[in-house]
Amino acid sequence: MSHFPDSIVTTWRKPFLGDTIHRDSSVSLVVNPRLDEDRSVTVLRTAADSHTAIAVLPDVVERLESTGLFRSGPITEARVREALVAGGITLHGADNLYYLPAALRADVTSERDREGVRRLSPADTEAFGEFESRATEQDLDDAQVGIDDWAALGAFGPDGRLSSAGSMYPWGEGAVFADIGVLTLAEARGQGQGRAVVRAMMRHALSRGLEPQYRCQLDNVASVALAAASGLALFGTWEVPTPEDDPAEDDSR
Repeated sequence: MSHFPDSIVTTWRKPFLGDTIHRDSSVSLVVNPRLDEDRSVTVLRTAADSHTAIAVLPDVVERLESTGLFRSGPITEARVREALVAGGITLHGADNLYYLPAALRADVTSERDREGVRRLSPADTEAFGEFESRATEQDLDDAQVGIDDWAALGAFGPDGRLSSAGSMYPWGEGAVFADIGVLTLAEARGQGQGRAVVRAMMRHALSRGLEPQYRCQLDNVASVALAAASGLALFGTWEVPTPEDDPAEDDSR
């Protein structure tokens, strides 16, 4: 993980500070009473070492203990996951976590926005509504792009219509990250517009002291490809309980 800025690595260490119940080369289990209730179980599998770190609130440990996790065999990731299910906790589908490697920051910040890419304002509300009307419900749900977010940017085609749009908002404790969502209409894909919007959003975030963060579901092939094309690197995968188990808003893109 050394190729990522220290602020990213440090921020992701925080949820896993606490009393260690178990640790080996493949999995660790930590009790952290400072976790948010909506992240009562936090799972991070880092790409650099394939280590799965699991942090839980104290009451979750009691649930795990009631399943016999600590009395019947070695602790493994698979057994912890089985115990969570037995304890009535279902994890939401994992998100890929992508960040900009430290070595590429200068390349991104020195670029100029592609022609047709610019910041969106309230004056673009009608154009954004027309853009949404041309997207599928699934794409809208996956991207979670909003013109009223902390910052929204878009790419306009030669016809003057919005064809790709992205938005972001400060995310996480201490607002270290700017969480990015982007949607490119099907007919405009393969033209580099999504990449141009992501790169412009990264510049905007960095100029305001935030690390750009790009999240997507593991099976979102187009989004995974866009992350790579934009110069982002996989930091790891992240899981928390579903909103049904912890009554907070879904925090995934």
